[in-house]
Amino acid sequence: MQLLELKAYDMRFALRGQFAPPSNMVLVTIDDRTEAAIPAPRIFWHPQYASLLRAITAGNAKAIGLDVFFATSVEDWAPGMDRELAAAFAEVSAALPVVLAYDTLQPSAGFLPLYILGSAQGMLGFANFTQDRDGFIRRQELQSRGPEMGESLAARLAAVVLRVERGVMDSKRRTIRFGNRAVPLDPSGFLILHYWGPAGTFPTISMADVLASAARDDRSQLEKWFRDKIVLVGTLESADRQPTPFYLAGRGQDLMPGVEIQASALATILEQRFLREAPPSILPLLLLAASCLATWFIFRFHFPVAPLLLLGSVSVYLGATVWAQRSGLVLPAVPPVLAALLSGLASYGAYALTEGRKRRLLQDVFGRYVSRDVAQELLTYGEIPLGGVRQPVTVLFSDLRNYTGYCEGLDPHLVVKELNEYFADMTAEIKAHGGMVNKFIGDGIMALFGAPLPRPDDASRAVACALRMVQRNEEYNRRRAEQGLKPLVIGIGLHTGDAVVGTIGAPEKMEYTAIGNTVNVASRIEGENKTFQSRLLVSESTYQLVRERVVAEATEPVKLKGISAPVVLYKILEWKGEVLCSADLP
Repeated sequence: MQLLELKAYDMRFALRGQFAPPSNMVLVTIDDRTEAAIPAPRIFWHPQYASLLRAITAGNAKAIGLDVFFATSVEDWAPGMDRELAAAFAEVSAALPVVLAYDTLQPSAGFLPLYILGSAQGMLGFANFTQDRDGFIRRQELQSRGPEMGESLAARLAAVVLRVERGVMDSKRRTIRFGNRAVPLDPSGFLILHYWGPAGTFPTISMADVLASAARDDRSQLEKWFRDKIVLVGTLESADRQPTPFYLAGRGQDLMPGVEIQASALATILEQRFLREAPPSILPLLLLAASCLATWFIFRFHFPVAPLLLLGSVSVYLGATVWAQRSGLVLPAVPPVLAALLSGLASYGAYALTEGRKRRLLQDVFGRYVSRDVAQELLTYGEIPLGGVRQPVTVLFSDLRNYTGYCEGLDPHLVVKELNEYFADMTAEIKAHGGMVNKFIGDGIMALFGAPLPRPDDASRAVACALRMVQRNEEYNRRRAEQGLKPLVIGIGLHTGDAVVGTIGAPEKMEYTAIGNTVNVASRIEGENKTFQSRLLVSESTYQLVRERVVAEATEPVKLKGISAPVVLYKILEWKGEVLCSADLP
């Protein structure tokens, strides 16, 4: 987890992009051209380093950081060279501060004249880097622990540039102060480095070019390079290169020279481009928020919307971490993302055991009796009160006149074939108009409009459906006539009112249906078609909901079983303008 978080941190640097480095810093590098220009082994370059220090001073630099370590004395092979370099250091130090880098792993070098003078002037800084567990340089110790409390090269340079004696670390090692400037540190007491870009971001000048200009006494060129600038001198050799966050940017970036890492550390302090890790207390809140959001997405939305929303949220959060890091705040990236993804997977598992089972029940109960669009709407709606609820519905009953007597003596296979053909036509219209085929009762059909999902135009849908059923029945009878068969005349009754709807039955057999007086009245209205020689009758309550859209004819008051007072029914003759089909539904 920690390694993934480190790599996510690196990727945010790559996504953030490169910044322009500070204009008051320049690197003088020991490169291949320098190696070619100086034929002597580097261990004997003391005269060249002395000339380099004087040349930078002649260019009126602000300060020098010499990131070159002299591990051993050369007096046995080149008498006077150690003292020559020390003398140049003393000469230059009188004009501007020069900080010498040293290696804490090689204390014996401290007896060299150069380091004796540097120590006496307080101008030493360790060049050792602070590596993370993967070997990358993302932070730097500015002040060592222990009684010596040595300063890093960047910290010592920052102190002399800011004209303070040294950085003062607080007791908890969470802040180091350079005068009035407070530099925040991470929980380990290290400075989180702000990198301006990959290797080569800071301007560089070859040491060979500086020595050549000095040899020509070209002071104008030296001033052009160095005036009022902090100059860091270091090597480009591979042994001194280190991986940084930009190394894995996917663009074949090189390892960064140590001198440029030192420059980045110094610039972080001087430019106050500090990176602060988010407080530890924010991580549990992010984990909780990510888990809750992922769970809500999975249970609130359906596939593929839920995973797309989840992935979109993860992308937005990762984008926010990039923006926050650009602004100086390092947010945890991997734990919240993993929490969201794992919670999403776990929620899908829980959903399959709970909501998924419920959806399958809805499919089993309604899938064969409503249209595909209505079935999908049911699944999207999600909350169907299968346990029972009272709600307004329009109930449709249809029946074939005298069919029971007609089928006596007929081949049973023919009876089943005729009924299946008839039911196929009628069921298609009911589904097309948003109704639910509730049950088949012999040659009759009971359908519901308004359950399980209510709509404001349920009565209109029911009446339009009934008119189309009458039309389909006429088409059906024309086909029968062509075959020399007797017509089968339909009768339909509609009534609108409150009914109890829910899943009713025994554990072995359950069905979703409606019960109550509304259902009984609709059935009895259908039976009155025989009385009035009609094919479609509706109750007063249904008629009032559609009267602006239909041509109807009132019947004489009729006594219905279960209703004390006579009621007026209405023969629906046609839909105003034209007979409504499923495509015309509002």
